[in-house]
Amino acid sequence: MDTESEFELVSRVIKARRTVRAFTADKVADSDISEVIETAVWAPNHRMTEPWRFYVLRNGGAKRAEVAQLIYDWTVRNTPNPNRKESAAAEARDEFLDAPALIYAYSLPGPNAEITEENYSATSCAVQNLMLSAHAKGLGVGWSTGKACKPAELATLLGADESWKIVGCLFIGYQAPPVVPVVPVRAPAPSVTSWQ
Repeated sequence: MDTESEFELVSRVIKARRTVRAFTADKVADSDISEVIETAVWAPNHRMTEPWRFYVLRNGGAKRAEVAQLIYDWTVRNTPNPNRKESAAAEARDEFLDAPALIYAYSLPGPNAEITEENYSATSCAVQNLMLSAHAKGLGVGWSTGKACKPAELATLLGADESWKIVGCLFIGYQAPPVVPVVPVRAPAPSVTSWQ
């Protein structure tokens, strides 16, 4: 019987992961969230700065409702089409409130621009680790840097320092049916690789 090599397993998980933003109402266990965050913190980080910070907003929690209102208000102010302001804001708020699990990821600044950039890159790697481990658990993740990350008051409301850079809002849950496998198109690696 053939067994999958470690490389084949990792490659399969990387290639099978997809962005998911439509979820069932099924609850995601706190233990699953803790476990995927645990894999996140094993991301490579130059100088061992461990620059990531995560904020988990519980479904139905007061903090999630407060942030949802910020997102609603921001969307009303920033939607250019006056006929879409209220509906776009309601859609953004409801998606945020309905996600079974939700995590904000922030990156800490360094003492200079170089380390700050390294920290942001490391936190992005941490988010990718989180997404891959969530996929391996049967969970879908949608990584957003859109409306959910835009309100100026967000960091203060979450308890994050204003100097931290937001890396994204992660919507997490079990993918809603129908789960149609998407065959993504990627440029072949040789077309973006230069061997010298």
